[in-house]
Amino acid sequence: MPARARPLAPIVWIALSLACLQALAWLPARAHAQATEGEAETRAPQSASEAVEAAGAASTEPAAAYEGETGESERERPEVAEDARGEDVMAALTDALDEPGLEEDREQHRVQWRDEWPRYSFDEAVLTVGLGALLVASELLPNSSFTPNWRGGLLFDEGVRSGLRLNTFAERDNARIAADVLMWVNMAFPVVVDAFLAVGIGDGNWDAAFQMGLISIEAYVVSLVVWRVTSLLARRQRPLDTACEAGDTSPHCDSRFATQSFFSNHAANAFTGAALTCLHHSAMPVLGDVGWDSTACVSATLLATAVGMLRVMSDHEYLTDVLTGAAVGWLSGYIIPWLLHYQGGARPELRAPIAVIPAPMISDDTLGLTAAGWF
Repeated sequence: MPARARPLAPIVWIALSLACLQALAWLPARAHAQATEGEAETRAPQSASEAVEAAGAASTEPAAAYEGETGESERERPEVAEDARGEDVMAALTDALDEPGLEEDREQHRVQWRDEWPRYSFDEAVLTVGLGALLVASELLPNSSFTPNWRGGLLFDEGVRSGLRLNTFAERDNARIAADVLMWVNMAFPVVVDAFLAVGIGDGNWDAAFQMGLISIEAYVVSLVVWRVTSLLARRQRPLDTACEAGDTSPHCDSRFATQSFFSNHAANAFTGAALTCLHHSAMPVLGDVGWDSTACVSATLLATAVGMLRVMSDHEYLTDVLTGAAVGWLSGYIIPWLLHYQGGARPELRAPIAVIPAPMISDDTLGLTAAGWF
């Protein structure tokens, strides 16, 4: 029997990516702390006269300054600034990677993570790791019965299935493999191409790169959690397994994934990646050109749409499964990151790079459809 793609694969990829990013965040912070300790140990001690003068200066300060009534001393202010960034898990990494003259270096970067945008916080890291652990546990521990709760199509499902379903098993299996490949391409693009290659290596702004990468992984985890819970509750039978009960002898008939049709995990993952790509490229000049940034968004959306259609053509999901997965993916990859990080006064006004408005065209001898918009 041909090998089937397992839902555990995206979960393992996300868990490994998150572990690598967290390790990269911890190692520079540890090195920075060790360097600071070494500098303190090698610092020359004060002379006796300097110590006396320092003690005298401290004794002449007003009591109100010590009690905090007139403000903080110069020595205390850096500690307050450090505490203000304490929630940001990437603050230590930024300090370790940036060279002296931090503000000047930031001005030279094409891509800027604006100060008004909330950064990836420690609370988000805990939530992401916790949800990821639940996903792994749901795959390793015994779950509910594989007996379907829901069989058959809904609304227009059967009509679309009869029109798009490929005839032979070989054709359907090729469509399944193509959907797997395109899904992984769309999932990897926001992390590998946008964050790591374009912003990290290309622009040298590793702070913004890690913000984008961690936010992307968080979106994938949210999407997978929603899919996992929904599929366990709905247990909708896949269309190909419905055909098996009717006498079809397809090699996939004994699949243990027979009740994971609703909603489409492939469509959710692909559209989460497309939404993240559109959000990153609309908020920042990731590729340095409006045309290329717009092309990246449109291309990712078309690839996600192709993934959904291929899942219907391979007879693995109904169209309603794909549409629901697309909605969940867009919510996880665009709406939630926008609400948590990109929304606010600092964010530029969002305007679709390409907008098409369909309109009917009716006359005495003509009946059709026209489209208008801006590009």
